[in-house]
Amino acid sequence: MKPKNNKERRNSILKFSLLFVFTAALIVIAFFFDFDRIPLKENSVLREQSVAVQKEIKFQEKFSDEMITIRSLLDSLDTPGQNIQYINALINSKIVDLQKSIPKEDSTYRYDMYNNVVKSFVDLQGLKTKLKEFDNVDAQLEEYEDELDRVNQELDKANRYLDALRR
Repeated sequence: MKPKNNKERRNSILKFSLLFVFTAALIVIAFFFDFDRIPLKENSVLREQSVAVQKEIKFQEKFSDEMITIRSLLDSLDTPGQNIQYINALINSKIVDLQKSIPKEDSTYRYDMYNNVVKSFVDLQGLKTKLKEFDNVDAQLEEYEDELDRVNQELDKANRYLDALRR
């Protein structure tokens, strides 16, 4: 005994089998892309970021060492008996080297900070040099104050003498 809808059953089984194989293949492909490709891409992106961060850290260490050197040279401007012109020339060369070592603006997100540090060192050097020029101003002011007191005393004496003569 043969069923009457044999052809329809066979078509339904073939359609089901085809749909089943297509769905199973779609799930396998989705797992392949989810668990194989995306993590590899994510790992490569994270590695690139790690390299960039390590490069930034190395640059910051070098920059910090140069800042310490410049700061010690700036502090040596305050010690008496130093050759100020030589130290200023040395500071200028160190600041120029520090400025040249800053990477391009697009390779670091702290470009403005590094430039501001360099500008601060330049300003600090100029102010320390100017302060060194005014080093003996205090002695001169004290001398002028003593002279002013002496002249005021003479003026008082002259005024008393003038008052005495008027009477």
